[in-house]
Amino acid sequence: MKREALKLRNYLSNYSKDNIQLNFLTGKNYWHQTIFCIESFIQHYGNNFSVNIYSDGTINDEIESLFKNYCKEIEIVSNEKIETKLQRIIPIKDFPYLNQVRAWHPFFRRLIDIHINPGWNLHLDSDMLFFKYPSALIEAFERKQAIFMFEQLDDSYFVDSVVVLKEKFDIDTIEKVNGGIIAYNGDQVNYIDLEEKLKVILQNYKTAIPAEVEQTLMSHILFNQYAKPLSKDEYNIFYGKDINSGLKTVSHYIFKAKKPYFSQEWKRVLENL
Repeated sequence: MKREALKLRNYLSNYSKDNIQLNFLTGKNYWHQTIFCIESFIQHYGNNFSVNIYSDGTINDEIESLFKNYCKEIEIVSNEKIETKLQRIIPIKDFPYLNQVRAWHPFFRRLIDIHINPGWNLHLDSDMLFFKYPSALIEAFERKQAIFMFEQLDDSYFVDSVVVLKEKFDIDTIEKVNGGIIAYNGDQVNYIDLEEKLKVILQNYKTAIPAEVEQTLMSHILFNQYAKPLSKDEYNIFYGKDINSGLKTVSHYIFKAKKPYFSQEWKRVLENL
């Protein structure tokens, strides 16, 4: 997959605010997956959009050059640019917990670095592929509607149940949030409230892992912005080795589905070249 990613070349053209923007948190272990995700999006949408790449802490000059060789119009968002925004919007003296978790794990860079930007921002995980025109994403972009990928396991990946979080700690959340695709308006995030909710979570769920904390916070933001789930039939998550993604708009490969993703699914993108 990496060898083939190195061979791919494409371009983005005529970008304006009227066209969608894709944001990825990625790095040295995922750059090739990100490229294949972008390539699959181009195949079914076209080239008239933009891409921002945010580092998970591992992007160096070599990795940056891999993205630029694939598509020179991709923007690599510098750490300096991000740090300037963080100091202005969530300075460490006023938001110690948000800054603490950002340093704790890259998961929180997805929540903070991408969505601290003003306006409607869409982030995608790299381990997904597009197989049809993404009409629901485009409609959400045009309406600036907050959206999320629908978790298809029985339980949401939170620090606790939706009921307990509300009744015990007054933390409102939406059930079944998967962070593979998330979009909402950065201007409408109440960071004072988010800092307080995070403080409560960290003090009461000391064994929670980063993904659980991040998903809980993300769900709280989405609740406050009346977010809607994407269709689980069209924006599907595969968890096991047996998959059938032929007619799906998006296939997101996690857990045991990584095996068919790495062995066969990415090759379907090459078939459309």
